[in-house]
Amino acid sequence: MLNEMKYVYAVYQERSFSKAAKKLFISQPALSNMVRKAEKEMGAPIFDRSTIPLTVTKDGAYYIQSIEKILFIERNMQSYFRDRTELQAGTLSLGGSSFFCSFIFPSLIGQFKTRYPGIAIDLLEGNVRELKKGLDAESLDLIVETALSPDDTSLEQYFYKKEKIILAVPESYPVNRRLQPYRLTQKDIVSDRFVRPDVEPVPLAEFKDTPFITMKPGNDMYKRSMKICRNSGFSMQVAMLVDQVLTSMNIASNGIGAVFIRSDIVKCLPEDNRLVYYKLGDPLAERSVSFAVKRGRYLTSAMREFMRMAGVKIEGEK
Repeated sequence: MLNEMKYVYAVYQERSFSKAAKKLFISQPALSNMVRKAEKEMGAPIFDRSTIPLTVTKDGAYYIQSIEKILFIERNMQSYFRDRTELQAGTLSLGGSSFFCSFIFPSLIGQFKTRYPGIAIDLLEGNVRELKKGLDAESLDLIVETALSPDDTSLEQYFYKKEKIILAVPESYPVNRRLQPYRLTQKDIVSDRFVRPDVEPVPLAEFKDTPFITMKPGNDMYKRSMKICRNSGFSMQVAMLVDQVLTSMNIASNGIGAVFIRSDIVKCLPEDNRLVYYKLGDPLAERSVSFAVKRGRYLTSAMREFMRMAGVKIEGEK
């Protein structure tokens, strides 16, 4: 019966009997007979054959949802028994934004591969939507991100760290002259001196007439930056929208605008005297970074060990 379900599911995925048959390396009549058999057992049609591409009926949608749950359990069972190799072989698929893929994952992957050379690692860079899609499709095992809602029931999340958001401003901007007491250098950020309570946050309203570079709408940093400015009594004057945080930093360095950035990225880049930095006092200037897996997914030894090496505490483990 499980094979029969997989045939039906292939038709659902391909939205075509002919494409599914080709994918499964069987004849189209044989596949059609298999689907009709399933429909007869169910007592209702699974597919609406009058539509192009093929769609599922209301009963078919329930059948497909049930298949997905069964296949998910089967994959978990297979993962459990494959896991008995005790990290001698297998794969680990990781995902994250450009920042994590460029600056956080490389050292962690290096440590992991040194200890477990038999585990093959895949790395995918993408935005939150793409990463969550990868988890759902199980093409990704683990992702690390900041913009994950704690109320997202599709994910199991594991706290990694807190990160601070600061303001970077082109050094040439006149506003910096009157904010001399609040100015921070790259060394202040790298040493974490800026988090000390005796370091005052900048009065952000001073930047109400300053142009800003920001991430595109839909990105957590975009929404957070807008709110931080509104909380200080002004609307952000957006000079440019970008896709990548490194791009925003490079553009800011060339005097185009100020930019809200994670402090950790300053620690990873060469010294750049073209920017000055400011501490922010808004609670939104701190956010959590978490590893996440698909809820209900079997947590393999490789997934557990990678998170442990990153310093993540997994509930129920010592």
